[in-house]
Amino acid sequence: MDTLNLSVDHALRSFRLSLELELGRETLALVGPSGAGKSSVLRAIAGLLRPERGKIAFGAATWFDSNAGVDLPPERRSVGLVFQEYALFPHLDVRRNVVFGGRERVDELLERALARDPAVLLLDEPLSALDAHTRGVVRGELAELLAELRLPTLLVTHDFEDAAALADRVGVIVEGRILQLGAAAELLAAPADGFVASFTGANLLHGTARPGADGLTEVVLDTGGSAFSTDLAEGRVGLAVYPWEVALARTESADSAVNHVRGEVRSLVALGNRVRVRVGPLTAEVTAASAERLSLAEGSPVV
Repeated sequence: MDTLNLSVDHALRSFRLSLELELGRETLALVGPSGAGKSSVLRAIAGLLRPERGKIAFGAATWFDSNAGVDLPPERRSVGLVFQEYALFPHLDVRRNVVFGGRERVDELLERALARDPAVLLLDEPLSALDAHTRGVVRGELAELLAELRLPTLLVTHDFEDAAALADRVGVIVEGRILQLGAAAELLAAPADGFVASFTGANLLHGTARPGADGLTEVVLDTGGSAFSTDLAEGRVGLAVYPWEVALARTESADSAVNHVRGEVRSLVALGNRVRVRVGPLTAEVTAASAERLSLAEGSPVV
């Protein structure tokens, strides 16, 4: 099976890039803040960065091995790299940019969108330069293309939504190390730590956990008040609550929910047919119809 195996250790500014990855016929996304080492991973695979130590191999072909003294130049690695700045010739149109890749089957290649027939595809922030509308359209088209090609593809981005939409697996990388690697749904359901939780879009509430009534855990929040959870914990904790898990109402209802927060609406941000509403320490996400039905406005009291 054609699998990319990567093991690198390399000094980058104030930290070391140190990770291992195995990439089969899938799309794997590395997400993290700027300067986390994401693009350096791509550069090492493409042969644009020589790691201090490690090994990079695709199937039976070794592209880099620090112990054996192997370091194939970029042109001898079957890699297609889409740079963050796209690296296109501005004075050439689309057809002539493809021709420059050294291929004559231009029409066919434009249909496939991969002029070099790479064994491994590397995408460095491929959607970052697009406006919000175009980004959504291109994201959908790119997802279809990647699903059709089933090439070993490594995508780096700082946007978890892009990663979740495009990748089979997502790795959260901070200061050169992968904090958690798994399907996007796994990261959402069970974030490994507070950074992963906040990076995937959760409200992260800090507090102190102690046994509560009815077998629940009470978390005394640093911001005031308490929250209750069925998870067992004691001591300092981080409580992850996703925006779509928060319901809004004008008055407190007599339902089974035990966690209620009263406050004024701080802000409303429309996102298509959804609205993100900030109330106290929480951001909720509701449908635009619900926001209209509740007559939500900045300063209005809600639960």
